[in-house]
Amino acid sequence: MTPQNRLRVSLATARYLDALERDDQAALDTLWLQAANDPELLAAFRDIHAGLIEEHARRNATEVQNTVASAVEEHMPGAEIVRPEIGPVTVADVAAELFRHPPALLPAEAHALNERLRSVTDLVPADLGLDAVAAWAESKFGPGPARYWAAFRQAALKARMRRSADTEFRLAARKTAPTPEGG
Repeated sequence: MTPQNRLRVSLATARYLDALERDDQAALDTLWLQAANDPELLAAFRDIHAGLIEEHARRNATEVQNTVASAVEEHMPGAEIVRPEIGPVTVADVAAELFRHPPALLPAEAHALNERLRSVTDLVPADLGLDAVAAWAESKFGPGPARYWAAFRQAALKARMRRSADTEFRLAARKTAPTPEGG
């Protein structure tokens, strides 16, 4: 697309968005008539609508999730609401997992250390070998019981696997554009 065409399409899309916001049906009709004979403008208007539909769907999904979570919290106070996390695993994520599901027989100092780590946003290292985790963690956060670092490693592996599975599920379950007939 030439710079002149890009400017023309940008100005038309700005007018289109303004007409949508003002609910000006006459202006929208005029713009759609122009787009009927202009493939670049038509593609831009379709992109706008795809984005608006995606935003609307995301807003609705969030609203539904919040409504369901509120109902569950109200009627099932002992239930745990699991919200899939995205992104890399942090120390705080692992510490939160250990707080929710503490292993048996951890000494008091391990619980105190875990409480301190619940606010640490550092990423968990890629190497999750037991010796590597203990050496990394003790160099960053100070000494801790060996049993705690073993539990930390297990929780980090669990969190990483869950995130990986959630991401793969989202990719597999994402909506795709319909394929053209006979294609």
